[in-house]
Amino acid sequence: MESVPIVDFSAYSLDRNEPDPERFQKLIDDIYEAFTTIGFVYLKNYDGVLDKKVDQVYEHTKKFFLLDYETKMKCEQGNIGGGFINFERESSTGDVMKRPHMDLRESFLFLPPSATTKIWPEEMPEFKENMEDMLFTGKELLHRVLEVIARGLKCEDPLIFVKKHQNIGTAESCTSIRLNHYPPTADIEVKKNQVRCGEHSDWGSITFLFQDKDGLEVLNRQGQWVSAPPIDGTIVVNIGDALQRWSADKLLSSKHRVVNPVSESDKRANRYSIIYFGSPDVGTTLECVDGSNKYPPIKMLEYHDQKYIKMYNKS
Repeated sequence: MESVPIVDFSAYSLDRNEPDPERFQKLIDDIYEAFTTIGFVYLKNYDGVLDKKVDQVYEHTKKFFLLDYETKMKCEQGNIGGGFINFERESSTGDVMKRPHMDLRESFLFLPPSATTKIWPEEMPEFKENMEDMLFTGKELLHRVLEVIARGLKCEDPLIFVKKHQNIGTAESCTSIRLNHYPPTADIEVKKNQVRCGEHSDWGSITFLFQDKDGLEVLNRQGQWVSAPPIDGTIVVNIGDALQRWSADKLLSSKHRVVNPVSESDKRANRYSIIYFGSPDVGTTLECVDGSNKYPPIKMLEYHDQKYIKMYNKS
């Protein structure tokens, strides 16, 4: 598969109590095909309620990044798990030889176990509530996508993944929401090999991405970077490293990146994205669901910590 496909999720959308029996198998097959070939999909017709939550979070995203530097820095918690992350503070690639300079973005991370009152700006009293609403609304769609994936893998228990994503919003889960702001590149000095977000794969199970501008590229199995621009009425969904390992590599956690704009108009535009990182509960043992033992069992918390140490070079 050379590009990211669009899949209609209406057979199991959130406004349904049960899947449509006539169309459910096609949905399972389409999702399985996408996630085993490129690891990414555009999902459409999933639910209107989540879109409303996303619109609210978009408003707060833009308001937050418009705050002055001193106010945003009051919401900073370093690398302990949440709050403001300053411009050029992170390297998604984690490879200083390939990408010696940090990403051209600033971020806000909502990771509930670490989300102290410090991270929420006093100027935006509804910010926290809207982020929490999105976290729990997203959980419903996350569970349905995970069930569809398990059925595609022909797991004996179609809820095997769902059961390991029950503690979202508590200290027993690393599921998080990240807000990204990519400032206009026309206003900054872009260094050699520096990009808005370096190539990387996600750590968790599945990710939901909401984006407002071009720039996202996905590495397909042919080794080609393919564009994944925003498409109205869809969200981008992709497999993370934990689910690839859990599936014994049947599912594909593809590398992706956000490249710098080329046209003069795009160089002068801000880019925003909202990312919902679904992650198994920290006590989950990642053990190959096909019984192959391709990878040794590992606790999700240990697996997450290994990824964290590698990215931030922390010991």
